[in-house]
Amino acid sequence: MSRINLGQVKWLTGIFGLLYLIGGMIEVLAYFGKEIKVLGVPTGDLFAAFALFTISAVYLTGLKRAIEGDLRSVSYLYVGALLSIGLALIAVLVMGADAIEAYLLHNEDFAGWSPLDDVTTYLVLGVLSIVAYLPVRDVSKNPIEVRA
Repeated sequence: MSRINLGQVKWLTGIFGLLYLIGGMIEVLAYFGKEIKVLGVPTGDLFAAFALFTISAVYLTGLKRAIEGDLRSVSYLYVGALLSIGLALIAVLVMGADAIEAYLLHNEDFAGWSPLDDVTTYLVLGVLSIVAYLPVRDVSKNPIEVRA
């Protein structure tokens, strides 16, 4: 049986909820022409911003539940981490597709492309979300004991 502290859930959901909220705002600002490079290169994609805001909402709902002492707040941390990692995997697939365009197909549009050109906000946040996933990775397989 795995153990997780409710205080740990509060910190993780709070930190990642705010990081994803800030990341979503950076993407929206980049869409309107104000590029801020903090957590990677913003894409200026409103759909990416929507995904970041959605993940932020999951994490922040988990924070609210953890503050209330609800033991099910662990579920929000688990789902938020899985969504985050999934979004990062999409960014890795995009990076792979761009690498194929640049190095195998020699597409003119990708001349001078490097993998660092595709380090996006949601890729960085997704990699960081592995920290949130590690304490709750066994929640779907084994019972988990949440201590207050």
